[in-house]
Amino acid sequence: MEGLNNVNYENIQNYPDHQVLYFIGFTKRQHQQILDETPNLKNMHRGSFALTALLCKLRTGDSGDRLACLFQVPRRTLETLMSVARNIILRDYVPRNIGFGHMTREQVAARNSIVADGILGDPDVPPQQKPAITIADATYLYTQKSSNYLFQKDTYSLHKYRNLVKPFIMCCCNGYIIDVRGPYSATTNDATIMRELIEDPEFNNFYNENDIFVLDRGFRDCMDALHDKGYIGHMPETKEDGHSQLTTLEANRSRCVTINRWVVEAVNGRFKRDFKIFRHEYFNRACSHIMHDFKIAAALLNAFATQFTDSLNAEAFVNIINERMFLQNTIADLVSELNLNRRSAIFSPIDGTTMQFPRLSMDELILFACGTYQIRQARSYVGEHFRFHGIYTLEVSRDQIPGLEGTNPLLLRAKIKSRHSSGKTYFVFIVIERNMNGREAITSYCCNCIVGLRTVGCCSHVMSILWYLGYARHEGTTRPAPFLDEVIIRL
Repeated sequence: MEGLNNVNYENIQNYPDHQVLYFIGFTKRQHQQILDETPNLKNMHRGSFALTALLCKLRTGDSGDRLACLFQVPRRTLETLMSVARNIILRDYVPRNIGFGHMTREQVAARNSIVADGILGDPDVPPQQKPAITIADATYLYTQKSSNYLFQKDTYSLHKYRNLVKPFIMCCCNGYIIDVRGPYSATTNDATIMRELIEDPEFNNFYNENDIFVLDRGFRDCMDALHDKGYIGHMPETKEDGHSQLTTLEANRSRCVTINRWVVEAVNGRFKRDFKIFRHEYFNRACSHIMHDFKIAAALLNAFATQFTDSLNAEAFVNIINERMFLQNTIADLVSELNLNRRSAIFSPIDGTTMQFPRLSMDELILFACGTYQIRQARSYVGEHFRFHGIYTLEVSRDQIPGLEGTNPLLLRAKIKSRHSSGKTYFVFIVIERNMNGREAITSYCCNCIVGLRTVGCCSHVMSILWYLGYARHEGTTRPAPFLDEVIIRL
């Protein structure tokens, strides 16, 4: 990038796209579009340059000194220009791209995904009466410690052991951001934020009764208040006291939430991927405009980021989920009844590289898991299995176990080490029908992890077995990032 320090950024339109993208992350067309939508900034003296500097600050997170050196202007001048540009964009541009006033509830409903509509909504409702489905969550922006003790206490998180503030994001099923609120203190939990939000007249004027909110477990204390207002809330189930696992129905319901809730996590990731300033620790002096920057970033994501689209398998996922939602996990009942976790005599070890197992395509695995998350985890679990055993070792039942369904069933048992705790091992049981092929040959499965009883999709431990035996051993596989094994001295 030789010679870039000599560029005159007063008129960015004179320079090639690669120079513009390198510094501000936006094309000249996008830069001009922002100016056209903010006439006060466009007509301001050095307004184009002020916008360029602000975008560069958001995208790179570089210090004021570095940007002043790059743009060859005094730091105070640069900060003044960025402050003016920030205020104009916040006043004129942001309300056109985020907030309850920039779109209608019907536009939110039109952005519902096929999967969300199929399993959370009512399929018999006509399109014009569809509920608006909103996915909400808070994220973190880190700050410095402060000599202001009130601010220090409000920003210190006992969960992260760091100082932070919490912006709150509400988005559609395709990742389009409806609104962002905050920043809230680190000591304010998600349920408290939601309770405050549902008392806001602007919120209640926007949403209608029976509109749906997809949330995580941190909102459990506000669910009653949400339902009292006439809204419908969905969150993953919490296991009951004294139980080590969710029931089959609870695990299935949780999967119906997580298959939709990932969108807000992806949106949170976009903020920190596309705007590096949010990866850094905000200086206390800059905290006064921390939420201004976040709102501007949200508006820019809505204006220019590609929205998420429905999977090619979306309708198939809906059909599978609806078919299997209330299906009982028969092999789990049999494992509990016969205490198969503790019985070794009826199982024989077998080398997984040579055993007969129905071959599965990647499309079949995606349909089986109702998504791709478990498939992405499978390679790492298989790598751990090879690390400790050298070969992929499984166990198969020696004799026909009474109670197994099918004409010629085979019961597999495997021990999978937890990725979180070295001392934790999960037992996985899979029943295959030897007279069938493809994913139809896997007739039942279970695991003793927290969601291992689900019949909608499967957990990552079950998928690691299916992925290796049905797909990876035929296509070839390697352990992920083996070079990292030698980084740490393990005593």
